[in-house]
Amino acid sequence: MIVWRGWGILVVLVAGALAGGGTFLGTVLGADPQKANLGTVLGLLLAGVAVWFLGVRMNVPPADRPGAPRNQHTLFFVPMQFWGPLLAVGAVAATVVMITG
Repeated sequence: MIVWRGWGILVVLVAGALAGGGTFLGTVLGADPQKANLGTVLGLLLAGVAVWFLGVRMNVPPADRPGAPRNQHTLFFVPMQFWGPLLAVGAVAATVVMITG
């Protein structure tokens, strides 16, 4: 079960689209599975950057009310912007698996 608040589901959509697109592009560029894995890694890295900036932009307090609570866009109770580094760690893990396996 996926739990999100606000637009937190965008983490899944952006990561899936970019990682899947990278895998597809890597497969199209060559039949070698290493290229498909490299596309996945690059897609995850791009997704991490995109999710970070998207989360930082969306989870800001309104400018006209400085004491107002922040918008809460979360996935599994983690704010969106913190999924960016987690996706980057996933890309590093995928790179390690690609190199060793």
